[in-house]
Amino acid sequence: MTAKSNQTRVILIGDPGPVQQQITAALSSQTEFLLVDVLSSLDRLIREVRAAEPEIILMDHRLGNQPTLDIVDDVAMQYPEAPIVAVLPENDPVAIQQVMLAGARAFLVQPFTQVNLLSTLRRVQELESRRAHVQVTAAASAAGEATRPLRSLAIFSPRGGVGCSTLATNLAISLYEETGARVLLMEGKLFFGHVDVLLNIRTRNTIADLLPHANNLDESLVRDVVVRHATGIEVLLGPRDLQVAQGIRPDDMYAVFVSLQRLYDHIVIDVGSNLNENTVTLMDASDRVMLVTTPDLAALHDASQFVQISRSLGYPAEKLLVVLNRAGYSGGIRTGDIESALRHELYVQVPDDSPNAIRSLNRGIPIFIRYPRSPVSRALKSLAKSLLEVHMAEPLRAAVSTAEKSRREALLASSRLG
Repeated sequence: MTAKSNQTRVILIGDPGPVQQQITAALSSQTEFLLVDVLSSLDRLIREVRAAEPEIILMDHRLGNQPTLDIVDDVAMQYPEAPIVAVLPENDPVAIQQVMLAGARAFLVQPFTQVNLLSTLRRVQELESRRAHVQVTAAASAAGEATRPLRSLAIFSPRGGVGCSTLATNLAISLYEETGARVLLMEGKLFFGHVDVLLNIRTRNTIADLLPHANNLDESLVRDVVVRHATGIEVLLGPRDLQVAQGIRPDDMYAVFVSLQRLYDHIVIDVGSNLNENTVTLMDASDRVMLVTTPDLAALHDASQFVQISRSLGYPAEKLLVVLNRAGYSGGIRTGDIESALRHELYVQVPDDSPNAIRSLNRGIPIFIRYPRSPVSRALKSLAKSLLEVHMAEPLRAAVSTAEKSRREALLASSRLG
């Protein structure tokens, strides 16, 4: 069979069985995707993958009667040109997080239909096309173009408990004190957010109130929903109803974010530690992604994996700002070893002050306000000043926005991953 020029080349890696039969039958019944090979052995796997020249790799959860998690990691590193779609036996959040951290771009959960399979492949294909466009535009961007200050920052860590919410909250306050501009602290973490606790906020208003008007937000509606905090920042909380949170779609999240950017000078987003479609959408759209880690082996292991993932996401190296939180605590790994492990330079170190951080949390008073002269507050003030010196290339950003606006409807209207 000769492939048509517009067909997307797909290979399947996994043991023979019902899943392999289902995928083979589904891909054979249409002309959009071409199944060029089925690999059922570990022998010469990477060589065979490279020889097949796939544009998408489907990987079942077992190969040679062994879990494929480590194989996902190897294939993603050895053949980064093709995105991996992992097939999982059940909807297990831990397993999903593991395969995404290992380098998978998307996942399918058994049992799935032909519609699920094809829509997921289309979504991955569109995402790759958009990222390729962004990379080409970035490469073509010449030095000396007009620039503008950094306006949006997504704060993320693949490991919970490292201080993303605390850093996001206090950094937003620090940016406001440095500039006096309109600063929004946005809770992009849709499950189990803590911004209301950190700031002692009591309100029923959340981002869910903006979603029905996502494509037509006006300033009066936003003003009615956000909370003006005593520190001067404005706060948009995540939903407190888990069912509402589960129903939030990436395209609506993106539309809200774009509308908010027109109203605020700076947006700091606490996206938490769950790597999902909404998280990636916010990181894609933000000027910079702040990756937070702590000087312990588990946090550094996860951060290192995300550094690799950021490259497969098409992020240029300068988009990722690595922050070492709780630096200097007893027994922590040395800074030089941390940078070697991450293969990425640390942007800033925030010293450890766990007792005052806990006191601030329990009182609902940000550490930047409660202990303004502490080493943590001084580090955050320095970080805010450093961020204000970051400038973005306007022509590049405009091109990225145009690409996102033109493609996201098709990209995100398809079924969600899995």
